[in-house]
Amino acid sequence: MWASLTANVRALSALRQVRYVMVSGVAVPFGQGIFLLCKEGLELNGTVSNLIAVTLSCIPSYLLNRYWVWGKRGKNHFWREVFPFWAMAALGLVLSTIAVWWVDQRTDVTLFLMAANLSAFGVLYIAKFLVLDRVLFKVADEMTHEEPAENERQPMPLA
Repeated sequence: MWASLTANVRALSALRQVRYVMVSGVAVPFGQGIFLLCKEGLELNGTVSNLIAVTLSCIPSYLLNRYWVWGKRGKNHFWREVFPFWAMAALGLVLSTIAVWWVDQRTDVTLFLMAANLSAFGVLYIAKFLVLDRVLFKVADEMTHEEPAENERQPMPLA
């Protein structure tokens, strides 16, 4: 029984990791596309383009991570899920904005500015997964999981 439970937990964890990477396959091109549109199409500077791109790309990232990667359903809990996710996104925004600003002071080459944006988020990528997996959505799940009433509890089978 414990071996199959352990195998299921490992499989779920591996699936989450794959899905987390796949979310980046959506969020990164989306954010970079917005960055490119702002920088080249709207002729905004790199820093402003980065602010807009990061802010807008957080929306599909949050939704895909919550519903698809971690399979959360029901009400979004602002203080347990939304706020911490956006706080991490804000950290990425600050780091990427600093990196883009630094590069923007030295060159106006869009490709270099986009690379600065990606590099800053690359640094946070693994740490963000661990926080989302082990803290944010786990804590939210534990806090919102209702325990069955005493008379509804079923004994665990021994087989």
